[in-house]
Amino acid sequence: MEKGYKKKDFIQAKFDFVDEMMKLGGINGDEDSSATVLDVGCGVGGTSRYLAKKLGPDAAITGITLSPNQVKRATELATEQGVDNAKFTVMNALKMDFPDNSFDVVWACESGEHMPDKEAYINEMMRVLKPGGKFVMATWCQRDNREVPFSEKDQRDLRFLYEEW
Repeated sequence: MEKGYKKKDFIQAKFDFVDEMMKLGGINGDEDSSATVLDVGCGVGGTSRYLAKKLGPDAAITGITLSPNQVKRATELATEQGVDNAKFTVMNALKMDFPDNSFDVVWACESGEHMPDKEAYINEMMRVLKPGGKFVMATWCQRDNREVPFSEKDQRDLRFLYEEW
């Protein structure tokens, strides 16, 4: 708290995180204004709606999740917010129904840690990504520190994350 990181509004912090992911992935409203985007593990669609607004009405964002309740809520929120270019569907990220080379952008934010088969998860995302497309992923990761102990910096960084979240 003394560094001020908890003074930022939580929703704004999420938007800032998405903006940073967009920047790191080279995604912008000019170049990607008509992109087809897949949001893998979209939850209730907050990121999908944000991307839809940032990229503009000609972009088409598809969010997938295993939860019918999340799809229902994401769809309700998109309707309430007038976001017509974001759609949501129930689908298993490990075995997607989309044809090969379907999306200009594949986006995965904090869904990978929930996937029981990481290799299938990555392979499916690469399968549906068009050649030359953009892949952006952020995930929580872990490692067994018995073989390679955490450094003091690792421990500080982890403590920060644990206290923050």
